[in-house]
Amino acid sequence: MFTSSATVLLFSQNDSGRSINKNGQGGIKENIAQKASPRIPSVEELLKKSQEGKVDADSVWLIIEHAKQRGVTAIDLQPDGSCWVLEKKVVSGVNTSQYIVKYISELPNQIGEKLLSLGREKKILFADNSSFARSAINVEKLRVGVSSNNGRSVHTSPLIDFSQYPDSFREVVTLMLEVSRTMSVNKEAMGILSAEFVNPAQARRLTVLQGQKLIAVKDPGKEAKKLSAIIAAARMPGRKVVVTDPDEWLRVVTYLNYNKRGANINEGRFLISVGKQTYRVYAEKTVVNR
Repeated sequence: MFTSSATVLLFSQNDSGRSINKNGQGGIKENIAQKASPRIPSVEELLKKSQEGKVDADSVWLIIEHAKQRGVTAIDLQPDGSCWVLEKKVVSGVNTSQYIVKYISELPNQIGEKLLSLGREKKILFADNSSFARSAINVEKLRVGVSSNNGRSVHTSPLIDFSQYPDSFREVVTLMLEVSRTMSVNKEAMGILSAEFVNPAQARRLTVLQGQKLIAVKDPGKEAKKLSAIIAAARMPGRKVVVTDPDEWLRVVTYLNYNKRGANINEGRFLISVGKQTYRVYAEKTVVNR
């Protein structure tokens, strides 16, 4: 009895890992655990998803570089619906060109709303410039920038051929340029500021090795309802900021001439530090201020 029971038990244990096929022959049954792993999206899928939807923005600006280096046009739509148009034409044989500043309190036919709505689209702002053809000198190029909350959130697109943008966006930009031809010149604009970020290594080289002066400018903070032109330019690098306040322009001229001897300088560039960040600010006078 003990031998028979042991034999039956041994057979049952050995048979637990075997299966019987149709011919009655036993086979080894493999029990391999299948691990569930999440699907990893491809780079193309991630890029497509990143270009869906829109970003939060209450203002938009465009920088248009005209074909054959004929000049630059900047369009700056403010949160209140007003719009600045800055035009600088390059004249053959002239080393310096002048900005003509135009202003309108409200754009007609909801052009401003359409421009902001399209400019906020991620597929425009986050375009992969490596997929675009190399820009030629005889084509117009355009960069889009949007911001919200007084420049606390800023997004800009790469500078690419105007023809590469969607038809709907190009149509609105064309309408905007047509409106700008009828806009009157603003005589209160004294100058234009723009800024670019300077990394710590470059800032150290400019100040320590080249002896350029670094001017500390206080950041008004997140709750500030109104920004000075200098802070606005620093918060939104690449944006053209119009200066209409004489006191602000006087401050700009003071910074341009900081610790400098000789003639009074009213155009050029200077370095500022806002918090822990360093910026190079460019100042240009307008046609009216010359």
